[in-house]
Amino acid sequence: MVRAVVTGGGTSGHVIPARAILEALLESGYHADEIKYVGSRRGVEKTLMQDAPWESHFLPISGLQRALNLRAQVKNISLVWRLGRSRVLAHRLMKKWRPQVVVSVGGYASQPMARAAKSFGVPLVCVSYDRIPGLATRRQSRYAKVCAVAFAETDLPRAVHTGAPVRRELRELKVAHQRSDARQRLGIAPHAKCLAIVGGSLGSGVLNSAVGEIARSSAVLNDVVLFHVCGPRNENDNPPVIPAGVTYIRRSYVSEMADLYAACDVLLARAGASTVAEIATVGIASVLVPWAGAADNHQLLNASWLSDQGASVLLTEDELSRPEGIQKIVDVVANEHTQKDLAASAYALGALHRGPSLVEVIQNATA
Repeated sequence: MVRAVVTGGGTSGHVIPARAILEALLESGYHADEIKYVGSRRGVEKTLMQDAPWESHFLPISGLQRALNLRAQVKNISLVWRLGRSRVLAHRLMKKWRPQVVVSVGGYASQPMARAAKSFGVPLVCVSYDRIPGLATRRQSRYAKVCAVAFAETDLPRAVHTGAPVRRELRELKVAHQRSDARQRLGIAPHAKCLAIVGGSLGSGVLNSAVGEIARSSAVLNDVVLFHVCGPRNENDNPPVIPAGVTYIRRSYVSEMADLYAACDVLLARAGASTVAEIATVGIASVLVPWAGAADNHQLLNASWLSDQGASVLLTEDELSRPEGIQKIVDVVANEHTQKDLAASAYALGALHRGPSLVEVIQNATA
């Protein structure tokens, strides 16, 4: 018997929450053969789900290309076939599994299984973790039995405030207890002031371009480590010039995010929904620079949920490009009291993320 199918993906921002939900279902007593995952062949799903104990299926669907060049338009022409084929495969999977519930985390990869759930009369649960839901989630919410939302003010029909899906290793992370071991594994000196700079799974050119100036401004502090996750697409870029007195560690990608969260004193990051939820769940000090090009400016809204309550420092991209913005980052790195206040406020906001509300909503949807 298949009790639940979790669907969605295309980007890590969708796949990571999907994995978190599947982990939470296992924790609640589901067996691995009772849950399934359906994503896209063309996203990051195969990488992020490769060691999972549950069965995963990958459909040929892909997202709409918004560029106007010839290559993008050719991909859009083939999108019609990929969408049709994905719907047929989703219908077959639904007929084979007859699940009790389908859980959609959004993204283009969620569309075929969500529609199949509607066709088969299977309850659909939409999970929204941005303050402004994405297009796929807004469309699916019209026929969803319930919408599980991370933010109480999110405007979706039949919404229940559950908090966001966060991976088990982060929900159970005790930063103070694990800091020493995490620093040892990552090569960070025990007593150094550590700023982690992370631009998401692909990296951020805006954050990467600020690292050199952050390093120069940090040189006045004693024993500073910049742990820079530059992103796979930027790994061959020239590294910044690092002054004496600053230790620079550069990685293209880090899978051990629990270690990095535990090891750093301050996190400098974008404000994707998963990042914001994880900051609150584990309780760490952060400076967030929302991506200015995000749809509906949703990253700014995500970040302000923390910053408005004294749980993060918010910088715009324009502020990051100016000396005053760089100095704000350095000031947080230098001040342990500020770090403790930010971390404590963030942890208090993360209580719902650490709880069982989301799993309870999924279980209740089958009743």
